[in-house]
Amino acid sequence: MARDEPAAQANGAVQRTAHARPVLLACAHGTGNSEGQAAVAQLVEEVRAELESVRVIDTWVDVQEPSLTDRTRELASEPAVIVPLLLSAGYHVYVDMARAIKGNPEHRVAAALGPDPRLSVIMARRLTEALREQGAAPITENDTVLMAAAGSSEPDAVRDCRVTADHLAHELGVPVQVAFLSAAEPTVSDAVAEARESAGNLASNRASGLENGQERGSESGSGSCQVGGSATGRVSTSGRVLVATYLLAPGFFHNKTLKAGADITAAPLLLPDAPTPPELIELVIEHYEQAVHG
Repeated sequence: MARDEPAAQANGAVQRTAHARPVLLACAHGTGNSEGQAAVAQLVEEVRAELESVRVIDTWVDVQEPSLTDRTRELASEPAVIVPLLLSAGYHVYVDMARAIKGNPEHRVAAALGPDPRLSVIMARRLTEALREQGAAPITENDTVLMAAAGSSEPDAVRDCRVTADHLAHELGVPVQVAFLSAAEPTVSDAVAEARESAGNLASNRASGLENGQERGSESGSGSCQVGGSATGRVSTSGRVLVATYLLAPGFFHNKTLKAGADITAAPLLLPDAPTPPELIELVIEHYEQAVHG
């Protein structure tokens, strides 16, 4: 491919050449799960279709190949922007990707995909789909909603997840608690168990109140008693534990989420047999353009 002289640097951003724009290296974590591989590949293909004037190349920091290190070596003489297909900026962004571009002023790393309110729009959509598929009622204030995130030892990444949980709470209109699948606490399993215990205690307290109310009603000659909105003398224990999944694609972590014991667990953001969410395509392109233009 014909190229001009190496692109100039200005304000730390990779600049365009006359005939070619910087390569977009779409860098995912990598997975051995075939559905996860297909879902991420579909996202990269959608980005490629949108950016006809840009070479879009996929790569990974772990599990799959070619590795990011190999890709950056192949493109050593070309301007390139690494766009992390990661929801939070943790070790892979701060260490692996930084190491891969070290010593090459023509390579840059864009921001991770999150936090961004659009990711919460997708999560809310997936949770709504999961409820519908199970024939379950819409979310109510009696439900406990957890947001399952991969987790990180990086405080900034954990903080970003909490910001995203706030975005999701705004989107759903109910409180959302973040829980983690590794490296941070609370774990998803512990959060589910705690929610179950809290719901059990609440039901027990309501039942106790109902029993006391019935006794008082009997003593006063009343034949019925309404407690907590129930006119039938039965306490509602319909509060569910729902998990919104803050994971990019199917794989190890989503399988772990499914085993946590929630009543409903939503699918990840990407699915191989579903259209790619337009919000994700937008985010990848936006982050590329921001890195190019500074």
